[in-house]
Amino acid sequence: MVRINLLPVRETLRTREIKYFVIFTIAILAAAGLVMAGTYVYLSGKKADKVSERRTHEKRLNTLKKKNKAINRLRGEITRLERQVNTINRLTKVRDTPAPFMAAVSLAIPDEVWLSTIQKSGKSFVLAGQGADNTVVVNFVRRLQKVKKNFTPDSWQISKLDKKEKPFFGNVKLLQTVVNKGGGVQFKIVGNLR
Repeated sequence: MVRINLLPVRETLRTREIKYFVIFTIAILAAAGLVMAGTYVYLSGKKADKVSERRTHEKRLNTLKKKNKAINRLRGEITRLERQVNTINRLTKVRDTPAPFMAAVSLAIPDEVWLSTIQKSGKSFVLAGQGADNTVVVNFVRRLQKVKKNFTPDSWQISKLDKKEKPFFGNVKLLQTVVNKGGGVQFKIVGNLR
């Protein structure tokens, strides 16, 4: 016996399968679109963060470059100052040599005073000699006290007007005087260099 199906079931099933296929395809495309949109938004946010981070790093780099320039400038300044300190130390050692000491003594010594002994040990010194009288010897001590630190042959005494000038000699004292029978005074002066 032959069966005849009068109901269009296959046709209905086929339309239903096509409908499900279309809905499923649209759902997959919509899901893919949402995933792509979400990925785009996420990556755009990451890109914006990276751009912002890059700007921050560039600003910091520029700041560090400026600080590096300042550090290099300060290093140059330190080098220059170290050279000056070395020069000052060298000049200080030269100042402690006998030449400036003798020059200062020769500027301060009056005509009526004769030195017989000059002893210098480090920064301290002892001067012994003979003067015409006590007044001349005391005058010699005062003149030694007035020799300024940066003396020149033309300008060697400390000015009363300039309080910033410092003396070349320090603690200059008349230690001993002895009056000679034949006239004159023998003396001993002590002091140190500043």
